[in-house]
Amino acid sequence: MIEEYDLTDQRTAMAALKAERERIGMPIVAMEEKSGVCMNSLYAWRHGVRQPSLGCLVALAQTLGFDILLVRRQRANDRGAK
Repeated sequence: MIEEYDLTDQRTAMAALKAERERIGMPIVAMEEKSGVCMNSLYAWRHGVRQPSLGCLVALAQTLGFDILLVRRQRANDRGAK
């Protein structure tokens, strides 16, 4: 089963990243070292003090083994075009 997460929905994305980190048993310190994202940022995001940048979310996701995909949304004027 493939699960997809929209990184622009930061609350859901952070919850998914936390769940995956816990599932694989990666300590926060190891995630910090591998991703380059500091623990202080993680705590600030979790407590709503700051919002993570897309770059930081991508770094965390890749560190935890997620693939990052760009998916073009179908635009209204593209629906009938061939």
